[in-house]
Amino acid sequence: PMIFILPAFLVLLPPQDDATVDEPQTTVVTARKIEEPLDRVPIAVTAIDGEVLHDAHVRTMEEALQRVPNLVMTEFTARRLSFPYIRGIGSGQGEPAVVTYVDGVPQLTLGSSNLPTVGLDRIEILRGPQSSLYGRNALGGVLHMVSARPHKDASTYYGATTGDYGLFEFEAGFNGMLDDKGTGLTVDVLHSQRDGYTENTVTGNDIDSRESTFGRANLYLAPSENSQLRLGIYSERARDGGFALASLSALEVNPHKVFYDFEGSTERDVVAPSMVYEWFGDGGTFTSVSSYTDWEILETSDFDFSPIDGIRRTTTEEQQYFYQELRYASDPEGGIEIGESSKLRWLAGMSFFSADSGRSAANDFRPYVGMVINPPPPVGVDTNRGEFDDTGIGVFGQATLATESGWEFSAGLRYDREDKEAALNHTFEIGGFPVLDENRAFDDDFDQVSPSFSVAHHFDEDSTAYLSAGMSFKAGGFNLTAPGNAYFYDPEEATSYEVGYKRRFDEGKYNLRLAAFTIDWDDMQLSLFDLTAGGYVDNAGSSTSAGIEAEFDAALTENLTAFASLGTADTEFDNFVDNFSQDFSGNTLPFAPDLTWAVGGQYTSEFRENLDFVARAIYRGVGDFYYDPANMGQESYEVLDVRAGLRSGNWSFDLFLRNALDEEYFPIAFGAGAPGAFIAETGAPRTFGFSVRLGF
Repeated sequence: PMIFILPAFLVLLPPQDDATVDEPQTTVVTARKIEEPLDRVPIAVTAIDGEVLHDAHVRTMEEALQRVPNLVMTEFTARRLSFPYIRGIGSGQGEPAVVTYVDGVPQLTLGSSNLPTVGLDRIEILRGPQSSLYGRNALGGVLHMVSARPHKDASTYYGATTGDYGLFEFEAGFNGMLDDKGTGLTVDVLHSQRDGYTENTVTGNDIDSRESTFGRANLYLAPSENSQLRLGIYSERARDGGFALASLSALEVNPHKVFYDFEGSTERDVVAPSMVYEWFGDGGTFTSVSSYTDWEILETSDFDFSPIDGIRRTTTEEQQYFYQELRYASDPEGGIEIGESSKLRWLAGMSFFSADSGRSAANDFRPYVGMVINPPPPVGVDTNRGEFDDTGIGVFGQATLATESGWEFSAGLRYDREDKEAALNHTFEIGGFPVLDENRAFDDDFDQVSPSFSVAHHFDEDSTAYLSAGMSFKAGGFNLTAPGNAYFYDPEEATSYEVGYKRRFDEGKYNLRLAAFTIDWDDMQLSLFDLTAGGYVDNAGSSTSAGIEAEFDAALTENLTAFASLGTADTEFDNFVDNFSQDFSGNTLPFAPDLTWAVGGQYTSEFRENLDFVARAIYRGVGDFYYDPANMGQESYEVLDVRAGLRSGNWSFDLFLRNALDEEYFPIAFGAGAPGAFIAETGAPRTFGFSVRLGF
């Protein structure tokens, strides 16, 4: 309901004169749950500034993360099926292996993770295992979306975008303090819609259209002189078209063409209120994070991926969960005196969550199913339903000893316990009458101790070298459906080692960040696909990953800024035999490109008085990678995005071209049952349009 209130609320806000934007002097992140300069944190971290997201009209997480080394984000037509992989770690089913946080609140599943990026101060990307502070599901890293805070001077903006494929977007927002007592408000809304990129040749319709309305609001209050309260909410209503899936071999010949008798649709609704309270004492800060998240999806699709009326699938999911975190952090500028030249800083806290989830997957086997599957299953509706209860508690702490000589020694420790229950029901109905009705119940508990260590040396204010090590885990769980009754999968553990160097030159005009890593997994949870059962999770015995990463950004001149990034990864299954006795040992991990790179920049020049010409571009590449453990893969591809326009003090006009070279690629695919047969989606084609924005 919030998304319908926000547009009307904005109309009541008067335009503000003489608006200004607060310019940060240095990039500050909260990667270790305290505020620190980016280049002094002994972790591989990338920070994407909210102003850059705003100016570049970045609307999705996939767009925002394009410059991050060793990160790929696979994205189906449906928004909730978006899977980030970092350094070869990720998940396409079950719970995420790269956890997304929104203002300190973890998204427990992938269903609510991919959200629009409007109204953000920054996105922090932490690469490598982070369980000692973030707990479950942080094996690959953390994506943290941090909302913008109220500016001292209030401002309002309105914008619109239009383009080919029926693209239309409207956005509006307000940001500012409402009084001099600490009350501030931020509000952002975005309505977006477009036609599909893919044609169903059977009907002539486009199939993968998108339409959504999203709103984000945060109210800041100051209950006392030394405390702050943030009341926040975001909500989305998405009504998208069907999946644009077809045989990979057919798409390679005819990209963006499918052949369906049934087109389907995908829907998602999300609402998430939260409350963050901070108390600032002489010795440190107490923080309480409370949130409730409610999301649900409904998807229908042609599950035989053909013009034959064989199988139609209906999937529903919903989840409601409560999350609470309490923590206390000592003053990062102070600490406990240890001897004459050292100080000890520390952080301690606990977290709790309780989640109730429901899932249903129904395959409607139609009269012509025998023409698709041999031997044909009986005609009828095969339905699997599941109710899942999950509760977890974590206790964590971290201590950092800093010396006057520039050395910093940190150690973190976390204990997690998680209890899971599942009640599964399997039915088969013919003509509306059940001929099969099976019930299963499972329960299990998991616990884990996750330590982390780092040593860093700050040579001066601009140069830091570090060495870190950490362990992370992901609890086991239960499949709703799986071949061979493989309902249970084991916990996954990862141990990571990293060495890095960060350097600022010429007072921050040039910045270099380097990292090298190695990761060892036990019982990696892999996302697999069966044509009848659908997606499910299985464990691989052991796996490894190693690579290097480099990031560089520079203010080359007063008018020209540039950036470049590079990531390499060498991954391997050391030991993996699947449920069908196929041995994949020695193969490369899925969705782990051997190379990722990006280069880009922005050029600004004065077109005439009080009017600037601005051009920006990003050219990125993804190296060879594989879709599955059998190593059926996608060749490397490159995508170029450009944008240029005119900007004055309170308005802008931009033209844009995405995938300017019209590269044809297939970023995601899964096995279709037969060896070498894959179902895939084509990457977005070349698109163009223009945007206008007014600010007051």
